[in-house]
Amino acid sequence: MILDMHCHLDRYPNPREIAKEAEQAGVAIVAITNLPSHFAAGKEPASRLKNVRLSLGLHPMLAPHSQRELDLFSQLEPSTSYIGEVGLDFSKDGIGTKEKQIESFRFVLERIAGKGKILSIHSRKAESEVLSCLRDDSITGATFHWYTGTKEVLSKILDAGHFLSVNSAMLKSSSGKELLAGVPPSCCLLETDGPYTKLGRLPARPVHLHQVVEQLSGLWSLSIDATQEKIAHNFRTMLQRCSEGQGSSRLR
Repeated sequence: MILDMHCHLDRYPNPREIAKEAEQAGVAIVAITNLPSHFAAGKEPASRLKNVRLSLGLHPMLAPHSQRELDLFSQLEPSTSYIGEVGLDFSKDGIGTKEKQIESFRFVLERIAGKGKILSIHSRKAESEVLSCLRDDSITGATFHWYTGTKEVLSKILDAGHFLSVNSAMLKSSSGKELLAGVPPSCCLLETDGPYTKLGRLPARPVHLHQVVEQLSGLWSLSIDATQEKIAHNFRTMLQRCSEGQGSSRLR
């Protein structure tokens, strides 16, 4: 089984069909949400899809968050082991809400610290700040989604025990290939970030992760089977790091 660590399943026009296609191809999905209200709306439908786990999000690009969303996050957090998409975005599109983003991200981390949650992190132009926030709450084993920062900060992220989730767009760009060439295979997981990434002119789907595995097998000079086993081992390691010193994590 291949695991898509970061897929916006609810953003497809036909999420049930996408999930069923993935199941038939041996792909499980962490279904990322952008707001607690989205998680609440998707919880019951997702529970009927055996290869889907719903993730509770508070996206930085939607800050400032309403009190209702913050209250919903606190209410819903105990019902899932998966938290995402959360983090910070200090790009030109997000910098205007920097302080509100930091406030919201710290709100999230304070509520999940010590609980062994599985995090999918947004960190565009804010990689160092995200790492600092994670350190403040002694959180390890987080997954940095679609990393675009510097090699220097990436080294610190990996040294702190975190992971990268790799998508097709990262393997397509020259900068992404150069970055990933220096990343140990033991630090990599998989994602589509669908439907926001594209394969050709169409949105990437979880079933397309088999192609990402093929590309990584070439990058790592491993067979496809060995590459899949390496990534599966990485996921198990990530779970262990999440739970160490933070209580045990039951996967719901």
